[in-house]
Amino acid sequence: MKKITFILLVLWSAFIVLSAQTAADYYLPLQMGNSLVYRSGEEGSGWAPRTSYETVEGTDSVYGELYYRLVGSTIMDDAPADTHIHHVFWMREDSLGNILLVAMSSESTDIDSATVYPMGYVYFSNERMTPGYSFNYEYEDISMLDSTISNTETVATLIGTFTNCLKYLEYRLDSTGTCIWEQYRYFAENVGEVKKVRVLPNPHINLLTQINFQTSVEKKVPNEFRLHQNYPNPFNPLTTIEYQLSSESYIEIGVYDITAKQVASLVNTNRIAGYHKVIWNAMDLVSGIYIYTLRIDNMVVDRKKMIILK
Repeated sequence: MKKITFILLVLWSAFIVLSAQTAADYYLPLQMGNSLVYRSGEEGSGWAPRTSYETVEGTDSVYGELYYRLVGSTIMDDAPADTHIHHVFWMREDSLGNILLVAMSSESTDIDSATVYPMGYVYFSNERMTPGYSFNYEYEDISMLDSTISNTETVATLIGTFTNCLKYLEYRLDSTGTCIWEQYRYFAENVGEVKKVRVLPNPHINLLTQINFQTSVEKKVPNEFRLHQNYPNPFNPLTTIEYQLSSESYIEIGVYDITAKQVASLVNTNRIAGYHKVIWNAMDLVSGIYIYTLRIDNMVVDRKKMIILK
């Protein structure tokens, strides 16, 4: 009987370890084609309205390990034709669920021009899951403090509300002890960062406005381009649209009213072959029937009808 009890305890302990949440559960899933889109308005001095993207664009081999290339970019409202890259990270998940960073660049997606850290380091650690965790370090003449405030935050974004989010503080002091950087970041499970509140410098708020994740239901490459029916339908105000691509393509997914006027652009970028989805918030539109289309190389290959019911 004692032997059986011991075995059960071992199995239960193993289950707890295997089912425990890790830092990777709260970071943007590192899978080709995944991206998050954010929106910020003109909220503080020195800050202008913009849309920002975090996109897993590719992979590179660094010191024999495969790392995902995560590109952060911005499109300003006053320069909609321009895309500005503001950071590029080469990252991967380790066996414990930490997110490792091995290289970074401020503008180039070429690994040969990036700053490479030979051993890499833990960028987003499992310790961040615990309120009260803090990490202090020095960089040149800057003192840095990173700390976890809470893991039970409820965060309202432009596409819905997320619960049990991590709230994380980043705080920077110069050599005189003056605060030069203060911001709070919020991370939701199975999504990643959903909100960022910058206090210093250039106060502003970034809110999640769109999720573009490649679905993992099927690993094989589909044999056709296809736009699926949105769900739920009718909806108010959130709905999910799934689509599949048989080859890497530049695609556009737009929404039109019954007069054929475009009322929203959901996707307008290059996407790899596979199964994808986008979550859309139609809170600014009135009830009615709308048409959404999938364009490949500027040609409509599929269209569907949706109903907003408020």
